[in-house]
Amino acid sequence: MTSGSPVHEALAHLEANFEGFKKTLIELSKIPSISAKPFPPEEVQKSASAIADSLRATGVENVEVLTIDGVHPYVYGDFMHKKGAPTILLYGHHDVQPVGNEARWSTPPFEPVEKGGRLYGRGVADDKGGVMTHVAAVACYLKTGGTLPCNVKFVIEGEEEIGSENLSLFLKKYRKMLDADFIVLSDTSNFDTGVPALTYQLRGIVQVDVEVEVLKQPRHSGMWGGPVPDPVQVLSRMIADLTAADGKLNVPGLYNKVAKTGAKQLARIRKLPFREAQFKKEAGLLPGVRLSGEARYSIYERLWTRPAMTVIAMESHPLKGASNQIVSAARARLSLRTVPNMDGTEAGRLLVKRLTKNPPYGAKVTAKVTGNTPWWSTDPEGPAFEAARRALKAGYGKETAMIGAGGTIGFVGPFEKLLGGVPCLLMGVEDPYCNAHSENESLDLSDFKKSIRSAIFLYDELSRVATK
Repeated sequence: MTSGSPVHEALAHLEANFEGFKKTLIELSKIPSISAKPFPPEEVQKSASAIADSLRATGVENVEVLTIDGVHPYVYGDFMHKKGAPTILLYGHHDVQPVGNEARWSTPPFEPVEKGGRLYGRGVADDKGGVMTHVAAVACYLKTGGTLPCNVKFVIEGEEEIGSENLSLFLKKYRKMLDADFIVLSDTSNFDTGVPALTYQLRGIVQVDVEVEVLKQPRHSGMWGGPVPDPVQVLSRMIADLTAADGKLNVPGLYNKVAKTGAKQLARIRKLPFREAQFKKEAGLLPGVRLSGEARYSIYERLWTRPAMTVIAMESHPLKGASNQIVSAARARLSLRTVPNMDGTEAGRLLVKRLTKNPPYGAKVTAKVTGNTPWWSTDPEGPAFEAARRALKAGYGKETAMIGAGGTIGFVGPFEKLLGGVPCLLMGVEDPYCNAHSENESLDLSDFKKSIRSAIFLYDELSRVATK
């Protein structure tokens, strides 16, 4: 990079205008764009309009809020003036998770507050910070040289946090707008604060709802307790029995197609530093709490390459208003993470079969699959990944970690397939301390700037990568 080059000028613009980019992120994060029901969809629509305005302000063209009846809006924009240069599809999402327990927030979730070098608020990291990384990087080029080293298209989704459940409808309606040579996704995590990462594997997710019924109506727990089974205890026992003593999931047939981790991936995993005490601190474990899972596998293997299950909801009767009674029924929502070679439909069927077969005391058990998003994996080799590693190193000043992720992004697989297997580069602004999906979500502002720097380098690097 030489003084006066487009990259140099873009980086200088970032240094001079970072506070403005941060202010835009704050304003976007004030909008409670929660996509889950029953939150108001009008806020997600408002968020889409604000994202569209931010794109227009940078000089991005053909900006539209893309709509489908009954679906949270997407936002599209492009800048396609570099004839013969590659096109990058930049993906992010503007919807956010519910706030959770608001009493646990140290600051109001939708009034972003800066303290200790971090910005606190719902969505500042996941994923409005990721979206703003590329909005800012594009602005830095367009506000200095008036052009980009490559062509770009933005697709900012409005329903990622509810599993991209209408993605197929979106692709069917807007397919002609989406051709690209590379996909860059801004919705993953760095390895550590200040240490960039490229994510090459994502677990999938299968959601199963289960209900246990034992009574026609609640009964007095003193007069009937003992002989009459408690559905909450029945359900709790059933869920506990789904995990064996060795940490494996106790679901017959579930592991039949789980892929064996390859030698290259094991080498990448073993190259990464790991300190159990730091990991526990990052996770927020209380003192004395031990790690779980399959002990024969390393922690990163458990996170990225092995199935896992979490109870994400459980209900019978709220504490407020509780009385001495045996409730008639209890319900839970189970989240099963799937890994390469697993078929989500089959995994869900096996879990439903396990839950409904021979329940304790002959209780009536119903279970059904209520969601299924596939896993995704790629071989992170080749010119595009080398370009991304160089860009991240230039932006952060440190080597790029190659990692998997335990989470799920429904967008990746369908878009990769749609575009004929083009390279998918997953990089984001989250770090282990950001509390994405939890209370007190935050963004390290130093990493936010480094991520914008990396994006500036990335467009330049990818502009020189040969495409098919």
